[in-house]
Amino acid sequence: MNESANAIADQILLCVNSGKEVQVFPHVRVDGDCLGSSAAIAMTLKKLGIRAKVYMDEPVPDRLGFLEIQPALFEIYDPKKIKEYSSVQGAVLAVDCSEADRMGRSGDLFALSGIPLVIDHHVSSGISQGFRYVDAKAAAAAELVLDVIRLLEAKSGQILLDADISNCLMVGLQSDTGRFSFQNTTAHTFRSAAELLENGANVYINAYNLFDVTNVERMRLTSKALSNAKLFYGGMLALTVVTQEMIRECKASEDAADGLASNLRDIEGVIVSFVIRETSDGETRVNIRSYEPFDAAAFAEAFGGGGHHRAAGFSMQNMTANEVFKAIIEKAGDFLSEQD
Repeated sequence: MNESANAIADQILLCVNSGKEVQVFPHVRVDGDCLGSSAAIAMTLKKLGIRAKVYMDEPVPDRLGFLEIQPALFEIYDPKKIKEYSSVQGAVLAVDCSEADRMGRSGDLFALSGIPLVIDHHVSSGISQGFRYVDAKAAAAAELVLDVIRLLEAKSGQILLDADISNCLMVGLQSDTGRFSFQNTTAHTFRSAAELLENGANVYINAYNLFDVTNVERMRLTSKALSNAKLFYGGMLALTVVTQEMIRECKASEDAADGLASNLRDIEGVIVSFVIRETSDGETRVNIRSYEPFDAAAFAEAFGGGGHHRAAGFSMQNMTANEVFKAIIEKAGDFLSEQD
């Protein structure tokens, strides 16, 4: 087993009967892998008798509410309570991210620890202090969290993996592999999924809620966004913009544009797709999906973002959607020049 995973398990077990709290930190704008993995490790720690809580900047999004995780497991971060939070801090654990600036305001609390723990599978994870179990070849953070849970079981002599924890991790796998259809899916992914299924995970219900369920408002927004999509570089790049006006007109939610980048990538001949979305808080967010040889993570990093080789994103402040549009088209030329 990976030495870093082993060290993380040891650090966690130091908190047993300590009265201190293991504070788990997902990235902002959680997805299925991030939320499922964070909740799974926190629930596991509670079974060990360790105080544990997931610190987030926003509530669990409606689209992931089907997981029915106990609300008490989460703490919506309040900057005014940082002294209170830090007084019970025993260990901090970043899940599906590695740097404080990916966590939003709660990153200030994470940064207080001198020995941060990290479980992540993003290629943009840098080198820093603490113990870091980072594997860019893993399909999802859920695979790595499952490894750590196995270690905790072996070291504690307890059976920890139950149906609820297994289902949270299965959501992580299904979410980040696109129902086990993306290129990041490996034999190890399927072995992990089989173990989770044997322990009570429900693939069918998860898949329906993650990929199939929709509503009229989302359908209207999707239709409008796809009809406005444009192709560039001989059809290798597809791009569309989702404005706040479109969201209001369709009476859709902020996350109704999720999945659009994958829809655009499915167009024959497209190597990379971009969805530029205006947010109600003034940011302009970009989701990227790609096929070989376009490296979505490398492109996102050029704009201060990150992610995976085939799925990444970034956010821009003080730039309009049109300005971001132009910047993407200009920069993409460098990445596509060899295929043009």
